[in-house]
Amino acid sequence: MNDQDPQLRIQRLEAALHEAESRLERQEEFFQMAVHDLRSPLSAIVVYSELLMNRVLGDLADKQVEQIGTIHRNCVQLIRMAEDVLASAQVRAGKIELDFCSLDLSELVHDTIVGLQGLAQAKNVQIVVNATALKPVPVDQDKICRALSNIIGNAIKFSPAGGTITVDFEATPDEVTIAITDEGPGISPEKRETIFAKFQRGEHGGEKGHGLGLTIARYFIDLHGGRILVDSRRNRGSTFLIGLPLKQPPT
Repeated sequence: MNDQDPQLRIQRLEAALHEAESRLERQEEFFQMAVHDLRSPLSAIVVYSELLMNRVLGDLADKQVEQIGTIHRNCVQLIRMAEDVLASAQVRAGKIELDFCSLDLSELVHDTIVGLQGLAQAKNVQIVVNATALKPVPVDQDKICRALSNIIGNAIKFSPAGGTITVDFEATPDEVTIAITDEGPGISPEKRETIFAKFQRGEHGGEKGHGLGLTIARYFIDLHGGRILVDSRRNRGSTFLIGLPLKQPPT
């Protein structure tokens, strides 16, 4: 057989595909081990720093509590970054599975905000949730909480000190929408075209991202048959609109 033989070309393509799949599996295994090895010590630092901040282990000066708070926030951010890297590897390997259950989205938002209070308090950012009675929505709790955490965390990051983030809900016969509005520097029209692309980083006022959070948020929302849009103007803040269907999408 020569290089033009169709059967030989198919065999080579199959071998190349198998090698690529094996490489992706090895990468995912590596990221899983790396994230696990990082999460354990970082989680311990988070727990003990919280005990110190709350003066459970003894009295501390206000300046010491402030410095420990910086350690706590940075560890939380490192954990979030590590989990985003792992999620990105799983997306590339096509190994994301959804475990649906019907939940109240306002409760998911509340749980998400509780986990972000440290970041918000560090910048004196207030998060106002205008909750209303909502129909349960079929979602994978972990994936949607992750998407919400990335979007709200992004809003905190780019909010000015003392700013306010507003979360509003609206229900239609087909979906429940969540609108997350911040008072940050806004996003230019050209940046809005690529804001959800991998490794696209916002950078205003010295704040930087690792470029995966919004990409993963959109991917998880897309898996639910949902939609995510952004409305923003420079120096006028941004609103991220998330719509999730009331009917579970086909798997």
